[in-house]
Amino acid sequence: MSWILYALASPLVFSIVNFGDKFIIEKHIRDTRAMPIYSGIVAFFTGCILFIVTGFPTLPLRDMVLVMVTGVMTSVGAALYFTAIARDETSKIIVLIQVQPVIVLLLSLVFLNDSISAQQLVGFILILGAAVAISLNRDGGSFKVSAAFYLILVCDLIWASSLVLFKFVADENQFSALLPYESWGLALGDLALYLFVPAIRRAFHQNLKIVTRRAMGFLAVNETIFVAAKLLGLTAVALGPVALVSVLGSTQIFFGVIFGAILTTLAPAIFKEDISWRNLARKAVLALILFGGILLVN
Repeated sequence: MSWILYALASPLVFSIVNFGDKFIIEKHIRDTRAMPIYSGIVAFFTGCILFIVTGFPTLPLRDMVLVMVTGVMTSVGAALYFTAIARDETSKIIVLIQVQPVIVLLLSLVFLNDSISAQQLVGFILILGAAVAISLNRDGGSFKVSAAFYLILVCDLIWASSLVLFKFVADENQFSALLPYESWGLALGDLALYLFVPAIRRAFHQNLKIVTRRAMGFLAVNETIFVAAKLLGLTAVALGPVALVSVLGSTQIFFGVIFGAILTTLAPAIFKEDISWRNLARKAVLALILFGGILLVN
């Protein structure tokens, strides 16, 4: 299958995961600090399955460490993401996640001595402007940037760094050999959060006392879908150019707006997005501006 299909399938599946996370947080896991641990448990077993399916691959020590570091970085970013998605509309969070191409560009400037063209500078301004605009909330007579904006900005920095590092390792190894180690790295990162962040450990223990089997089922299914979405994205990165994969991945902003409107109509008690025509038009325009910025940057 072409890398283009992988690159398009990944944002679609990620959108499903985002709204699945919102459902679980609203209905079953009120303390979002417990969420990364569940993600890590699923990632560990996924890594074991992939290790068997891919024929027990081995990697050079340096590459094994690097690819596991990408998983650790993903888990740290996810902890911030879960907090952000509990505080704001899912469609807004999806849009903010698309700031990653800008951060990839900045990382290239710093570490690879790349230059920035006038076209890319315009794209940078469009992306950042659209992201700030969509995160503005009315507070009395003024507007304030939501707390989720800053959380996702840091998350984007971590995930963008992870993507660049994974591409570096993928260029020198068989792609299938990397998959189990990346999943184990994610599990290792969540284990570190459990061991060294008392608030996360307490939240997980408290949630275990009250979580239902049904909730555990939802968590397992959604985290499994997340792993599938990530594998689709990593496959696209391994097979195609990172810049173009990033552009196609940004189609997630349109899936987010559409899914948000549909799910709020069907289940307004869970998905509480503003689906007035005025707000939907505003989101659509900002999404188009942001997507245009991503095209210019790449």
